[in-house]
Amino acid sequence: MDELKLKQYLNRIHYSGEAKADWETLSKIHQLHPQYIPFENIDPYTGVVPSLDLENVFKKLVTDCRGGYCYEQNLLLSEVLQYLGFKVKLQLGRVVWKRDENSSAAQTHLLLIVDYNGEKYITDCGFGTVTLTAPIVLNEENQQQTPNGLFKVSRHEEVYILWTWKEKWLPIYRFRLEFVEPLDLEIANWYLSTHPESNFRKNLVLSKVDANARYTYADYTLNIRSNDGIKESISIKNETQLFEILTSTFGLKENAVEALKRNSEN
Repeated sequence: MDELKLKQYLNRIHYSGEAKADWETLSKIHQLHPQYIPFENIDPYTGVVPSLDLENVFKKLVTDCRGGYCYEQNLLLSEVLQYLGFKVKLQLGRVVWKRDENSSAAQTHLLLIVDYNGEKYITDCGFGTVTLTAPIVLNEENQQQTPNGLFKVSRHEEVYILWTWKEKWLPIYRFRLEFVEPLDLEIANWYLSTHPESNFRKNLVLSKVDANARYTYADYTLNIRSNDGIKESISIKNETQLFEILTSTFGLKENAVEALKRNSEN
């Protein structure tokens, strides 16, 4: 990361004003990043293993205006925040979304822990469907309001669980504060993008969140859930409609459309 790349990243997420290691910058980046860099698994879905090399991640998500999944999203975010002067640690979590919080799960989700003013914050722009749009205090069990919903963190001994409110509290992922090595990420990334039973190999998933709503595509349906709880579901009946929402709803470019087109032709 350097000043030129930082400027390109800030332009990519439509950030205006000075960026520095303060709370305003952290909060603003956290809200804008998942709005303008969508969650998408086009590469794994089309048989391509995403590169975790930081130069390649930057080129894909910033220069080429693509999106990515958790490893790409949060590796990029980590580089930006560290360059600005924040203390950032990588952390792997076990996804239990739409399941019991104690369900068996591998450590396949990458999140960040940011130390700021003596407090630790969960910072995560890469979960897709219910990704955060603000940092969440790690050691605070009361509910916490974000621009796009209520979240909370529970702790039992050394295990933390992130929850969100959807008519009831639902667990998202659980984790311990453990050191993560680059090889841990490479193994998890390889598994999620190559294993035949991986959801990211079997299903195309797209997601973004703005100031008004969350937008998610899966199973031939575009779901739009506004912040007031109103949900709209739009059936996507053919590739023409799918390619249209890639650009119109998720803000992707023709290169993303071409990647999907190549897959459909094979």
